[in-house]
Amino acid sequence: MSYENIVLNYMKKNSYTITIEELNTLNIPSVILTRLVEKGIIERIKTGLYVIRDSFGDEYFNLTYHNKNTIYSHLTSLFFFDLCEKVPLEYDVTVKYNYCGNLRENDKVKLYYVSDDDFEIGLIKIKSPQGRIIQCYDVERCLCDLIKHRKEIYLEYLKYAFNEYYKVQKKDVKKLYNYAKKLGIYKEVKEFMEVFL
Repeated sequence: MSYENIVLNYMKKNSYTITIEELNTLNIPSVILTRLVEKGIIERIKTGLYVIRDSFGDEYFNLTYHNKNTIYSHLTSLFFFDLCEKVPLEYDVTVKYNYCGNLRENDKVKLYYVSDDDFEIGLIKIKSPQGRIIQCYDVERCLCDLIKHRKEIYLEYLKYAFNEYYKVQKKDVKKLYNYAKKLGIYKEVKEFMEVFL
C-alpha cells in the first residue's frame, strides 16, 4: 500500500484528520502530506493539522489542537456528558488569565479566564463526539462554573444540568462541594442546591 493510501486510511478512521505527530508515528515522510495538499485531497487547517478536503473533521479537536492551555468548559463540556439539552451555539473554553492565543478572535468561542491555581481543577481528557482526545472539565467543575457565571447563562440550562446530574448514579456531591470550596463559591453552590433541588 502506498504512503498516500496509508495516510488517507488513517485519516478516515480518525475523524478525517491527521497530525504531524501521528504521521511521524506511522514513519511516513511529511512530504506525503504536501503532495496530498497539492493534489487537493487534503488541506492544512493549522500548523501540523490536516483534514480530508470537504470533511468536517473533528471540530472540537481541531479548535484546541496544539494548545494545552485551553479546556472545554461550561455548557460545551456539559454537552459532552449529556447534561445540556442541545448543542451549544458557542464553544465555551476556559483559559488562564495570561492567555493571548488566537481563540480570542474567534466569534464562535466564548472564553472564560481563571487563575493558574484554578485552571486544572477538574481537568480530564475525554473523547470528543467525533472520537478524538480533548481536554475538558468534569461534570462537577462545570456545575460550579455555571453557578459562578449564572448571570451570563440561561437559568433553564442551569436547572436542566442539575436535574439531570441528580438522575445520574455516578454523581459525586462531595467532589462538587470540594470544588466549590476551592473556587470560592461554596455558599453560592449550597444556596443553589437548596433553592432549586
